[in-house]
Amino acid sequence: MTALFPSVLEEVIFWIVILSAFALNLLFERRSGRKFKKTQKAAGDERTAFVIQAAGLSSFVVALWIGYARIGALPNWLFYPGLAMYILGLALASWAAFTLGRFFSPHVGVQADHRVIDNGPYRLIRHPRYAGGLLSAFGLGLALQSWAAVLVPVIAAGLGYAYRISVEEKFMIAHLGNEYVEYCKRTKRIIPFIF
Repeated sequence: MTALFPSVLEEVIFWIVILSAFALNLLFERRSGRKFKKTQKAAGDERTAFVIQAAGLSSFVVALWIGYARIGALPNWLFYPGLAMYILGLALASWAAFTLGRFFSPHVGVQADHRVIDNGPYRLIRHPRYAGGLLSAFGLGLALQSWAAVLVPVIAAGLGYAYRISVEEKFMIAHLGNEYVEYCKRTKRIIPFIF
């Protein structure tokens, strides 16, 4: 059995990046959840946050197992591009959350004075936070140097985000009306100019 990472240094770098990302995301989610005003309307389905988190955590654990088991091994040189893609995905997701500001919440909801945000990454796509999550999932698999470790988190994240997007867009149209409908007409969901 070959080692997963080219050296001990790469393994240390991998775990520092991964654990730092988890810690920062957890801190941000808790802080943002408290800042979202209590005036939010009940969402059509508040299970979506749980679905996203469960899909993300379980697919991460499975991807790690697949990577360490060297199932579907890819070349070691993909480690750094994969880690860079993982970090870029996190940066996009964070940029999206910061752009939403006080309107960001881990749950689907709106505030009394809610409006459509169409600047920053929201100029081109409606769900840049999810696009960042997919990019990170893809990067994780590449950093683990396994095509199977790429597929598991990307498919899990894709299914979780598809469910969340379905609930979220229906909810936003119901509560923000024509403003959100018009926004949908001029933007794509996840990939600028494509989808």
